[in-house]
Amino acid sequence: MATKTGIGYSPLSDKVYLGKQNTEKRMWVGEKSDITSDFIAVSLEYYEENTIRSVGSTSGNMNLIINIKNDKESLERTIKNLNKRIESL
Repeated sequence: MATKTGIGYSPLSDKVYLGKQNTEKRMWVGEKSDITSDFIAVSLEYYEENTIRSVGSTSGNMNLIINIKNDKESLERTIKNLNKRIESL
């Protein structure tokens, strides 16, 4: 049984965990720690406020991650930016 330290998301608890994982069965082995708050804090640093970032996956798909301030000006600017992206597709 191959194991590695990794992070994972549980849709049942809506939490992000850090711990040992069985790489073959993709299951937790032993104890795991809830790192949800730390994960969110780091994500907000990585996806800076008022930005749209393209993120690729191993399957080759691209997703947009949007982190905008919840105010009228930021929302309007984001909608304008998204409309430009639509036109370029």
